[in-house]
Amino acid sequence: MESVFKFILLLCFICFSAKGISQKFSDIDTHLASIPNQDYSNIEQLHNQIVKPHFNEEQKVYAIAKFITNTISYGERARKPLNTINSREGVCQDYAELFMALCKLSNIENNYVTGDGKTSAQDIGFYSPNHAWNVVKVNGHYQIYDLTWAAGTYDDITNSFNKNFNSQYFNANPKEFISNHFPDNSKWQLLDIPISKNEYINSPTFSPEFKNLSLKNGIVRSDDFEITFEFNNHFDSCTLFKWKLNEFGSVSGINIPLTKEGKTYKLKLKEETPGTYRYSITFWPSKKEEIQITNNDGSTSNFYTSSSSTSIEFKLITPDYKIPRPKTYDKKDPWGLIESYHYIFHKLDKSFFNELNPNNKINSFSNIKNASALHNSLKEWIGDYKRYYTSLRNGNISYKINNFNVVLSKNSNGYEFKEIKRRLVKKGDYGYVVKELQNYFKLEKTGYFDDQLEQNIKGFQSLNNLKADGIVGSNTYKYLKL
Repeated sequence: MESVFKFILLLCFICFSAKGISQKFSDIDTHLASIPNQDYSNIEQLHNQIVKPHFNEEQKVYAIAKFITNTISYGERARKPLNTINSREGVCQDYAELFMALCKLSNIENNYVTGDGKTSAQDIGFYSPNHAWNVVKVNGHYQIYDLTWAAGTYDDITNSFNKNFNSQYFNANPKEFISNHFPDNSKWQLLDIPISKNEYINSPTFSPEFKNLSLKNGIVRSDDFEITFEFNNHFDSCTLFKWKLNEFGSVSGINIPLTKEGKTYKLKLKEETPGTYRYSITFWPSKKEEIQITNNDGSTSNFYTSSSSTSIEFKLITPDYKIPRPKTYDKKDPWGLIESYHYIFHKLDKSFFNELNPNNKINSFSNIKNASALHNSLKEWIGDYKRYYTSLRNGNISYKINNFNVVLSKNSNGYEFKEIKRRLVKKGDYGYVVKELQNYFKLEKTGYFDDQLEQNIKGFQSLNNLKADGIVGSNTYKYLKL
């Protein structure tokens, strides 16, 4: 019930936050509502309907962006701006590309930005540069727009898109935007002092309204700790929702004592049961911030105002907890061995490996190329993993683990281990193999493939008569003896 209530409060927040920006551009919103729903033969035709001659630069950008969020739903990849508008759906790349195309017709600089979008505690510790948004130059100043997230939310359970305009992602505050968006090119952070990729990846997820949050790491290795923070609005209470790390679904909340001294809130957490968890702590606002709404049947409902509930999310592993061997697996299901191979190379569990591979038993992991490096990359593993695989030729599949691919081949008994391959890495990538490369060239081991590492790679490739593109693939690994 409380999970449903949290969703209602989120909708209330979106409605109230959208109201302010819509008042400023109310005439444009009225104009956009009058544009007929039709197919277009070219983008110029659409642009001329959206942008009026008297619009200034700020109004043009708002009109274009708002038309896109009003019209496009998250769905199938459209690949071309004209396809996006005529199909009325697309993915983040399509939103960003359509926005760029329309701004170009208005002679407005619009930069296509790629990077990571963090949506929940499940993303902590991982970096997936599979999101796209825009940085637009308006009246000489750069502004951040994520039209995909501004348009609404996607429900993975129902596989449907819920349109709910969120103005937070129109001309977003860079200091707030960085909490859940990290651009591959750090200059698009638009921060005076950019944060590192490592800091972003390992940070908790929380609303930017939290100030001076004491929780700095999104992976907590403790069973007894305190969290403090400051917040402009008043909270009466908070509730802890927790899941075992790789479990999903609804859970019951646990009320946690919340105290306030001056401007600082404080709560203490103690985990009694050893294990690994995802924690979500929801803070409930004061009763005096409620509003009452009359329903169609005459009854009334109470909702919170824009200073509604908000959450802090992170992962937790209790001290000295040992990741257990998976209790079940399915060798015939491509999804069924992901956790098992993470565990095998985390623990170098030879007996479990041989159980899964009766036709390919080993005496030692030293017989498997790259096994030691993969093991080293998993030493701090807390049991979480991304649940996906890649289908390869001949029916083989591959699991991405850090900067490695664990390849399995298919036979009559299901999937069995074939090899571990290092993934191609290039500027913008992150992970253990990048640290290996930095160590080779005696650079700071940040794990982030930056300009300095790229230049060292290019120099090494030139000396060895390789293509000097700064990309580390099989040939460069061979000469590096990795």
